[in-house]
Amino acid sequence: MSNPSDFQLPETFRGLQFTSPSKPGSVVELPTPLPSAGSVILRPLNSHIVSYAKEVFSNGNVRGYKYPLPLIPGTNGICRIAAPATDTPHLQVGMLVYTSGIIRPRDNLNMLPLLQGIHMGASPEGQALMNGEWRNGTWAELVKVPAENIHVLNEHILTKELGYSFEDLGYISTLAVPFGGLSDIGLRPGETVIVAPATGNFGSAAVLVALAMGAGKVIAVGRNEAKLKQICHDTNNSKVVPVTISEDLGADTAALQAHGPVDVYFDISPNSAAKALYIKAGISALRRGGRVSFMGGIMNDIDLPYHMMMFKALTLKGTFMYTPQQVNELIRLIETGLLPIGEKGKIQVSGRFPLHKWEEAFENANEAGPMKATYFQPNVTG
Repeated sequence: MSNPSDFQLPETFRGLQFTSPSKPGSVVELPTPLPSAGSVILRPLNSHIVSYAKEVFSNGNVRGYKYPLPLIPGTNGICRIAAPATDTPHLQVGMLVYTSGIIRPRDNLNMLPLLQGIHMGASPEGQALMNGEWRNGTWAELVKVPAENIHVLNEHILTKELGYSFEDLGYISTLAVPFGGLSDIGLRPGETVIVAPATGNFGSAAVLVALAMGAGKVIAVGRNEAKLKQICHDTNNSKVVPVTISEDLGADTAALQAHGPVDVYFDISPNSAAKALYIKAGISALRRGGRVSFMGGIMNDIDLPYHMMMFKALTLKGTFMYTPQQVNELIRLIETGLLPIGEKGKIQVSGRFPLHKWEEAFENANEAGPMKATYFQPNVTG
């Protein structure tokens, strides 16, 4: 039987563990996982903290996410390979990689995926996987992940030629989400796309992704005029135009159509926007044959302009996160310089934290705002 020393791993590792969303988390020491067929052990350098972390792992889990307890959370991250399995000959110890937390059941691809370390999903398969093999996440010194979730990064190009830090690369976690939706809906060079709302973490990232994909115009929609102006300032691109919504359906539709013809409406609305009129305005502003991408977190049914959508021959596509192929395509955009990140892209690191400062980290992530990121650095002491 193998043991950690066979893979030059320590006997134990430290991780941020939660036993209840109503109790404080704590840094615990656990037995080191070993690589098995189809899996790899990673050493996280920067583990992404989602903006809503405190709504899931503290404050009683107000979002109602399903996950087993006790749990070490954490999904995506920039990592070094610590120990590959015998059936992953391409992956070598020390490689710089991005790991995605979207885990799909290998034996039933029709089932919904789970989010490693956050949400076990709605299928029995997802729940079984998170209760067992893929329980813990990246808020730890070591993490076990499926081999297919690993994306090798060209460290020389990214860090030497382009000058990015590992923290800069952590923003891949945020960019990957809107890239999934915009890729699924087939955004083409020269097209005009509405991004709504554009003032959040994923919405502002969608603006950057749309520009990198060649959009001719990006209409950034939101209620906060100051944040919209800041996004336009940070992107420093005349292709980005702000539209402040008024919740007057006719006025908002006209304001959007003034920048048309509009080809794509990309929606990444939070659950609180279920009754917001800007969604209908965005759809109504589309040209004939336009496309709609839904990627938001709205849990209830919404009001759609059925008749108009039929006559305009609109296409509506829902996307949950992204595929492995889409992550590879996104990384190529970054490695070729088409999608600038870090200081070049006006993206800031809002905070970096050791595991034991999780409360401060949660607050920082929640308050960070657009084009900013917060990370745990599990293998940095302090």
